[in-house]
Amino acid sequence: MIQKIADNIYSPLGTTTEANYQAVKAGRSQLRPHPASPLIPEPFMASLFEWAEVPALAGFTPFETIAIHSVSQALSQTSINPASPRVLFVVSTTKGNVGLLGEPGSEIPSERVLLGVSAQAIARHFGNPNTPIVVSNACISGLCAQIAACRALRSGRFDYAIVVGADVQSPFIVAGFQSLKALSPEPCRPFDANRQGLNLGEAAATIIYGNASEAGAWSAVEGAIRNDANHITGPSRTGEGSFRCLEAVLKKAENLDEIAFLSLHGTATLYNDEMESIAVDRAGLIGTPVNSLKGFFGHTMGAAGVLETILSMRAIDDHNILPTRGFQALGTSRPLRVNAANAPTSKRAFVKLLSGFGGCNAAMLFRKSDGEEPTQNRSQLPDAQTHTLHELTISPTQAMVDGMALPTASTGRELLAELYRTHVGDYPKFHKMDELAKLAFLAAELLLHLDGDGDCAVLLFNRSGSLNADRKFRASLDTIPSPALFVYTLPNIATAEIAIRHRFHAETSFYVLPQAQPAVIRQVVRDTLATTPCRRALCGWVDYTDGDHFEANVKLIET
Repeated sequence: MIQKIADNIYSPLGTTTEANYQAVKAGRSQLRPHPASPLIPEPFMASLFEWAEVPALAGFTPFETIAIHSVSQALSQTSINPASPRVLFVVSTTKGNVGLLGEPGSEIPSERVLLGVSAQAIARHFGNPNTPIVVSNACISGLCAQIAACRALRSGRFDYAIVVGADVQSPFIVAGFQSLKALSPEPCRPFDANRQGLNLGEAAATIIYGNASEAGAWSAVEGAIRNDANHITGPSRTGEGSFRCLEAVLKKAENLDEIAFLSLHGTATLYNDEMESIAVDRAGLIGTPVNSLKGFFGHTMGAAGVLETILSMRAIDDHNILPTRGFQALGTSRPLRVNAANAPTSKRAFVKLLSGFGGCNAAMLFRKSDGEEPTQNRSQLPDAQTHTLHELTISPTQAMVDGMALPTASTGRELLAELYRTHVGDYPKFHKMDELAKLAFLAAELLLHLDGDGDCAVLLFNRSGSLNADRKFRASLDTIPSPALFVYTLPNIATAEIAIRHRFHAETSFYVLPQAQPAVIRQVVRDTLATTPCRRALCGWVDYTDGDHFEANVKLIET
């Protein structure tokens, strides 16, 4: 079994898991009003660090610093050597060091704005020699990172996986959410009839997983990632992706009655909370207690899935269901059983559910063992054997499918437009996409035109994340922040555009690496296909730095 070995939460509420748990149990929150600034148009409510109280680490950014502190505290509970090649680092973040953009005079190298490079700096601090995997899948990144870690452990390639989720706030992020009109001017109220939107937060959280069979330990039983195939920002009105995730993980439940509660995303936005209520109802769990922890921490983005998992485990250890701070009167169409105060429980399992921009959704079932797990029950993934159906390359100088060059008259900046005119031409939303999404979309169109039957996972990798869109949005802060640009500062929107076009409900995930490594990509894809019902994947490298520097190397494969 994949079991939790150690954990830590490093947040404005405390620097240990226990301090954070006791603060939440007592009803304390660090959500505070913060003023507008030259780059932030309006005051906002958020849970932020007092950075003067966070021990600085020379040569590391605030994002990297809190991640390192959290990992260090988790490791201190173990005898694990983080420098071992049998240890994998998986980093969950949405925007990492994006605050470095437009900040002159920084002592940190500018390339640390790249998520993979920053993650490598974190891993190398601990002497780890492996390529860290960064999951940048919007708000669901923290669960996706845990799922990726468990898959890697089940493959037998590693003994331990250190999953750290972290994000810090910056004018870039706050102004972006303000441009979407998504922030509440008061402390958020998940699932409440008078909810006005979300609050933002900062935190780092770490879970260390390993293959073990310890009595009374927490096991990661099953995880699932599914797409709504609906809209890049609006959740499905039927809760489609969340329902499919719940449906998948509940197959591994002993029975529905074993579940103590559902730890929901609960952002306190009108449509997210409503969508979750529908998904929970469709899954047959409408009578199960639910909670959201956003009223204590705000939305901690890449840290949320890790932080909220840890607190849920600690709550059940304490025979407790944590409350939903700010909730008073139900404001969803389905009768969710929202936990408004600490409540006792004797059950030993829970489900964590998240959803995010790009129509992405993730769920994970966790269970605390009531005795020693038999060694023979330890699960191991078979190595999924894959067959390439078609492959494609697009660069500024050429486009090739299955080794044959596509005739084009353009190069560089005009190539993508010509490929669209020549080979697609009937999808006006293409013109609204950013360049990374256009590149991924075209790769999908050219490959799926050859063999497009059936559902398909979309698994993409790159080095620069959404840097091209990030730069454009950062420039807009000097005038009027652009919501149309802000949406594309999440690289997983590229996978969403493909899923929406082709109605793919299977897993969509975006990973960022410090450099292109085909062996790492191949193994992540195989691990995914070995654990999902989908037998086809559109996968590979899609990177766009600027109009003269872009590359797509994508395959359509099947098992």
